[in-house]
Amino acid sequence: MRLHQNDIAALNAQFRFCEDFEVSAPLDFAQPATSGPLSDLRIGVKSNISVAGQAWTAGIGPRVDRSAPADAPVIASLRAAGAGVLSRLMMDEGALGAATDNPHFGRCENPAYPGHSAGGSSGGSAAAVAARAVDAALGTDTLGSVRIPAAYCGVYGLKLGAERVDMAGILPLAPGFDALGVMAQSPANIGRVLDVLDVDAGPGLTGWCMPLAATLDDCTPEIRAAMAHTARRLEGLFGPPAAGPVLDLPGLRGDAFLLTEHEAVDSLGAQPGLSAGLQKLIAYGRSLSPERLADVRGRIGVARETVIEALGTDRVLLMPTVAEPTFQHGTRPPVGQADFTGIANIAGLPALAIPMGGLPPVISLQLVGPARAERALLALAAQL
Repeated sequence: MRLHQNDIAALNAQFRFCEDFEVSAPLDFAQPATSGPLSDLRIGVKSNISVAGQAWTAGIGPRVDRSAPADAPVIASLRAAGAGVLSRLMMDEGALGAATDNPHFGRCENPAYPGHSAGGSSGGSAAAVAARAVDAALGTDTLGSVRIPAAYCGVYGLKLGAERVDMAGILPLAPGFDALGVMAQSPANIGRVLDVLDVDAGPGLTGWCMPLAATLDDCTPEIRAAMAHTARRLEGLFGPPAAGPVLDLPGLRGDAFLLTEHEAVDSLGAQPGLSAGLQKLIAYGRSLSPERLADVRGRIGVARETVIEALGTDRVLLMPTVAEPTFQHGTRPPVGQADFTGIANIAGLPALAIPMGGLPPVISLQLVGPARAERALLALAAQL
């Protein structure tokens, strides 16, 4: 059963997952109820996804006066299926951030671990799901921006593969890496959203692999133990692992972030009123030489082909979602926060963050699948 508006208002006052609940919620709750397969669900929406009549801010302060003229196609599909909407969930400014500590709209609290970050950039979406204010939430994921908050808040977070849904009405950050994501307390609710978004089922999974053991050296002992336990489960399901891809994950994360900063020049550079911090990142992206960009794109291209070849059509890659649980407010996010998540965006493949227990802090592992494997990842997560 959906929470009453007053219940959600109380939760938001505690965890602050909505930019301006008192302004935006009345319009959301005034939408006429319709029948359909999602009529029992309320779905939260990150503020870079357009919702008709609502401020389409993307976490950028001056955009608070810019009302979305229409629902994004993904929102229109959800409404047609009867879903209720809770819009303007908090995010990092322009989706380029790691903590959902927004200079224009404030800080999002982590319901699973108060005093700690909900992660970014889709922190408000993860927090709303963790607080059970919504049944599922949409976010965007450029290098892990759905899966990292899902990991920090103890919920499931699916990044869809490239070009699986219409991205119109979603303010881009880095179109080469951007993807839609869905978070929920269960794989089943994510699957129900995929039904409505017409994400078809791809091939099943029959094998698995994992990265070199050395890549886990920086993970906490609890995460390494969860990896070992889940590896045994996968071996029981699929047999011994195939050879995993050999990747310089920190180096690739750095390369992908450089390309994100460069693509942000076109996607965000003309936006007025950006914070000094975001302007600095965009200015750096503008300063990159053609030679350096060519080198970076070359390494990214090789990594993409390496991962796609390693997974083939039916293998899953097991990795941590993050190397360590969430960090306290007021401290810097880990430099390598997106080391494990960025590779799925580089390869354009679906990936699912799975909460593995431990409250607080939450332990989360990640499954990266081949193209069109979103449904297979959800089914495997339900087994695990």
